[in-house]
Amino acid sequence: MAAKVAPELLKDVCGEHNLTHVKTEEKNPLPSAEDLHQEKSHLELLQNLEMFNAQQLQHIRTKERVMLPDSSMLLEEKNRERHLNNISEFLRSELRPTEPMEKLVLPDVVTIAQEKTEEELKSGIEQFNKDQLRHQKTEEKNPLPDKNDISQEKREQGVKQEITNFPKSKLRRANTEEKISLPSAEAIQQEKREVNIRKSLTEFEKGNLKHVQTEEKNPLPDATAIEMEKKLEEHIKGIEGFKKDELKHAETQVRERLPSKEDIALEKASGDK
Repeated sequence: MAAKVAPELLKDVCGEHNLTHVKTEEKNPLPSAEDLHQEKSHLELLQNLEMFNAQQLQHIRTKERVMLPDSSMLLEEKNRERHLNNISEFLRSELRPTEPMEKLVLPDVVTIAQEKTEEELKSGIEQFNKDQLRHQKTEEKNPLPDKNDISQEKREQGVKQEITNFPKSKLRRANTEEKISLPSAEAIQQEKREVNIRKSLTEFEKGNLKHVQTEEKNPLPDATAIEMEKKLEEHIKGIEGFKKDELKHAETQVRERLPSKEDIALEKASGDK
C-alpha cells in the first residue's frame, strides 16, 4: 500500500515559489590536434575508397566442402533419437499421483523489525510539526573563471590556431630505417645445445636403462644416542618430581647505577646543541 502524505505537505510542494531566471551560456570548444588529424585521415580514407579501381580485384572461386559427421556425433544423434522415442512411448498409467503440500513461510525477526521501522518513519513524516522548521535563504552563486583559467583558455586557443595555420612546407621528410638484429654466436650455440638436448631426450632408448633394486634401511640409534635419551628422560622426571619445600628463600637486592663522567659530558654536549 502507498504511504499517505499529509495534505499540508502536498500544498507546500504544489504551491508557487519565487525562482530566479538563469541564462544558459553555450560554449563551442574548438577541436584539438588529434581531432583534426583523425578527421583528415577519415576523409583520405573515404577518398581512397571512392577512387578505388574495381578492376584491380582478382576473382576467387569459393570451394564448398561438405563436412560429414564423425563417430562421436553419430553416437550422440542415436542416443538423442532413442531418448526421444522412450519419451514418446512412455505410458502415463505408470505415473503415481502426488498431492502438493502448501507451506506458509512466516517472516523472520529481521523482516518484522524492518517493517516496524518503516511504519514508524512514515508516521513520523505524517505527524511532523512544520512550526519546528526554520526559514532558510538560498544564496545563488555564479562562479566566474579566474585569471589562471582565462590564461589557460587563451593558451589553448593560440596552440590550436598555430596547429591549424602551420605551413606544411616547413616539414622535413624523414626516411625510416629498418634494422634486423641477427642473433649473436652465443645465442646460436645455446640454441643448438637446446636442440641437441631435446633430440637426445626424444630419441633415447629405454632398453639401455638398467634395473635397480631399492634397499630399505632402518638405522638403529647408537650407544651415545641411547645414553642421551636416558639422561633426558631422567632430567624430565627430576623436574616433574621436584619438591618445592626444598627451595631456599632469596632476597633480591636492587642496585642503582650512577652515570659516569663520560655519560655526564655526553649529556651536557647534547644539551648545548
